[in-house]
Amino acid sequence: MAIVQRRVFYGKVGAADELVGWANEMYALIKTHNPSISYRVMSDHQSGRTDRVVAEIEVDSLADLDSMLSSLMEDEDLNAKFGEHFGKLGNLIEYAEVEQWTIH
Repeated sequence: MAIVQRRVFYGKVGAADELVGWANEMYALIKTHNPSISYRVMSDHQSGRTDRVVAEIEVDSLADLDSMLSSLMEDEDLNAKFGEHFGKLGNLIEYAEVEQWTIH
């Protein structure tokens, strides 16, 4: 069964647009290493908590997700880019949550 990994970022006030840009850049980095992966970035328009951004990827299984993440971390150049990019995240969010959903 397929798995959707959803990351919910709770942005600081006024940070949603910049957070959307950050997420698109991050998942574009992942896609350069795994061209077959699809992702989407969504922002919440005037409902619930403001400045909330969600990023989702879909994989065939948790094993595929683990394998993908392991291979990403083995690429030293990409790992350095991740570190630099993640360094920007702390200034944009209050906190984040990760959800793993099984598609039935």
